[in-house]
Formats: sequence, C-alpha cells, structure tokens
Amino acid sequence: MRTIDVGALTRLGLLAAMVLTTPALAQSPVSSPNGVGVWPKVSFDTLASLEYVRLNAENGPDRGPDAVLWSDTTLLVEFNDALSVDGLFQFKPREPLDAGDPNKDLFINRGGDRREGGKMKELYIRYGDWRVGKFVQDFGRAYALLPGPYATDFIEEPEEGYEPSDMIGIEKIHVLDDENGGWRQISLSAFMVDRTFLHESFPFNEGKIHYKEGGVGNTKLPENLMATYDVYNHPLGDWAHMNYQASVVRWGKTYGAQRGEWWTTLGADISIPLRGSVASTLRGNYTQLRFYVEGARRDNFEGVAGRTREYLSGSAEYMAGPLVFDLTTAQRWTTDRIEPNRKDESYTGTVAYTLPSQTVISISAAHEKVGDRQGLYAGLRLTQTLTICSRCLLHSSAY
Repeated sequence: MRTIDVGALTRLGLLAAMVLTTPALAQSPVSSPNGVGVWPKVSFDTLASLEYVRLNAENGPDRGPDAVLWSDTTLLVEFNDALSVDGLFQFKPREPLDAGDPNKDLFINRGGDRREGGKMKELYIRYGDWRVGKFVQDFGRAYALLPGPYATDFIEEPEEGYEPSDMIGIEKIHVLDDENGGWRQISLSAFMVDRTFLHESFPFNEGKIHYKEGGVGNTKLPENLMATYDVYNHPLGDWAHMNYQASVVRWGKTYGAQRGEWWTTLGADISIPLRGSVASTLRGNYTQLRFYVEGARRDNFEGVAGRTREYLSGSAEYMAGPLVFDLTTAQRWTTDRIEPNRKDESYTGTVAYTLPSQTVISISAAHEKVGDRQGLYAGLRLTQTLTICSRCLLHSSAY
C-alpha cells in the first residue's frame, strides 16, 4: 500500500508557495545498482527567510520597521520502507503582542517588534499507514498554499484561524488504489493539545500549556476527531489539474467552555500551464496560472454556544519561469447571539523573483481590517532553501 505523508505534503505546499520552484528538490535520487542502498537514510533541509517589515496603522501605534527571521528545518530519518521519524523545527516571532495595544488584533501572526523563538512544530513516527506523535492535522490547505508571505494571517494557528497546530495524536491514512481523477486518500485522526515540553521555545519561551488554560483541542484525552478526503494531481505539459479537499473536525469540550467546536472546510486549487512541455514543467521553466479558493466554518467558536466564525479565502497567481505575481484575499465573519456581528478582511499582493541560486526575492504588501482597526503591512523578504543532506546514507555515500 502506498502512503502519502500528509505532513511532508503540507511542507511541500509551503515550499511551493514561498520558493516557487526548486528543481534540485524535484529531481529523484539515482538508485544504487543493488537497489535502494543501505538503511537508514537521512534528509535534512532548511527553508529560511529574512524580511524587513513595517505595520502602518490608521489609528494607534505602528510596529517596526524591523528585521524578522523565519525558518523551517525538516529532518527525516528512514529506517526502512515502512518506518521513519519525521521532525519540523520552526523558528519565528512568538512573543504575544501587548494586551494594551489597541492594534493587537492586526496581523497577529506576523513579525515586527516581537521576539523570536524556535520549537518542534512536528515530531512523529510513521509506520506504514500510521502516524503517531506531534504533527499538523490534515485539515485545510490555505495556511500552506495561499501565495504571499502575509496572506494567511487570518488562517494560521487554531486560536483565531483554523490551522490545527501544536496537537499530539495518532492518524491512519488510506490511499485508494484507483487513481482515476487523481491520487486520493482518506485520513482519520484523534488528537489533543501538546502539553509536553515540545511546546516550549527558545530563546523566547512560550512555556507549557496546562489543561485549566482551556483553548481549542485542550482536552484531557485525545478525543478530538478528524476525517479528511484529499485528491492530489500534478500538472504536466499543457494539462490543467485540480487538487481539492473536504474535511471535518469534532473538537471536545475544553475547560470552561460551553460547547465543543465543529470545524468544516472545503477547498480546491487549479493549476493551468500556459506554455511548456512536460520536461519544462518538471524543470520549473514554464508559464502557469493558478487559482485557489477555500472556505471554512467554526461552529461554537471559542467554545461559546451559537457563536460561529466563517472564512473564505482565494488567490490568483501568474508564474512565468522565475517571475511570480499574485493577489490574495481572506474574509471572515464572526456571528454571535449576543455580541454584535463582525466582518474582517485582508488583501495581499506580492511580486517575487527566483534567482539561479534558488534565492527568492519578494516584495509584499497587505491591508487588513479587523473590527474598527485597519493597517498596512509591507516588507521585503529574502528566502533561501538549504539542503544539507537529501536521502543520505548513514554508513555510505549519498545516492
């Protein structure tokens, strides 16, 4: 049975969104004459970004200008065809915004005047079709696939968005044998908030999470349940292909909450190569249009009965070889039986260029409105992929 590693696909989506195309990663390693070679094997990659950003708010204090460092480092140790250990170490701004800042709800997942910290975002064991440990559950794709570095601010993390991060649990993946219409899989998962030392970070320490602090997924047992249906396609030559996902999560009732939450999502993206052969598509030297749309809904938002938050995001991207233009929007609506209804919206534009060294230079600007506050967040970002070891043999040379 073939297994799709959902965590790896999520990180590949992040790479695709930020690095655009990396031919070195797309090339398959050459097998040794005797087969796959000696086990175990190790892969080690880092995606690092340095940006210079500023938030200019319409009212109240601004943030920055400031230099911000982001990085995702992946480590994969394969012991055999079925057993592996996978880790993702993430370094980013983690210091909470000042509670007295009237603009604290603007760009809550971005940098600028915030201290950075690194921690293990994923660390799990995969055996065949099973995953056990800390990993991002396969719910929604917008947090990884929306283009532009600021486009996912409404969507990242589970508090205000719908990325089920910092969860520990178990997952079963079933890949359907029939590939008509794409590579299809069903994933089932049970999980809870990470209350271990893995949630701590350095040098800024977020500390451990405790049960009495509440929050999404912070249950005594891994009683949060997810089911997801995915379809993956890859465009080659002049053929357009579509990927899509439908998913639902039932969240248990947490400490102090009135209800457990229900999350649902449906999203799809379509890639349309405009010019280029199959070979040029694989090399990344082609022209392409890409459209993405995803909707999500959180019932009993923040554990309050009857409160809902709905999300709708979309993007249009044009890629001509190393040059990329993209426009993205994210909208969200919060409704409550008692509190006034609220609509938040963001718009992002990015121009990016990939150098022969696989260094990506991008200029982005985003306008965000949350409640009665709004501001412009803009910056220059340099992104570099560093591959130290791609499926190296521990007791021999790389192949």
